[in-house]
Amino acid sequence: MDKTLNVSIIYGVTTCLSLLLAGGYSTIVRKKENWLTWLYFSVFVANLGYFTLSISKTLEEALLANRLAYLGCVFLPLFMMMTIMKVCKVKCSKVVMGILIAISFIIFLIAASPGYLECYYEAVTLEFINGTAKLIKEYGPLHSLYFAYLFAYLLGMIGVIIYSVIIKKVK
Repeated sequence: MDKTLNVSIIYGVTTCLSLLLAGGYSTIVRKKENWLTWLYFSVFVANLGYFTLSISKTLEEALLANRLAYLGCVFLPLFMMMTIMKVCKVKCSKVVMGILIAISFIIFLIAASPGYLECYYEAVTLEFINGTAKLIKEYGPLHSLYFAYLFAYLLGMIGVIIYSVIIKKVK
């Protein structure tokens, strides 16, 4: 079997499984945690983006698929943080929530800019490796902002867990 087909099948199966998990959680679990529901669907959207990227035939299709993947990926840390905060019984004010959502949206806009602006990727081309579409990217000045964003959320999640353990909210 062709390597291309294998990669696309793996992405397709992963996408279907993530949709089944999201749908299953949404329909079967009676007391749903809203942030966890958003997390499940965010994983599905990211996987769908990776799948559509793998089967893209043109640069425009690949960039659109890449934007879809980033839509899922950019909001994953926010949803994970809120889920952890809920489990740890740590409250988040509406102002802080609004700021976090705004930052996530701005990061998404920056990550979705390739094809329009050169701030995230200075240049991007589509290459087919063993028949699978792959974006070849030359990173722009704002690309490292995404990694700083992810690292900040990681530190925030660890901080929430440590704070919760110290004040004994989690047993």
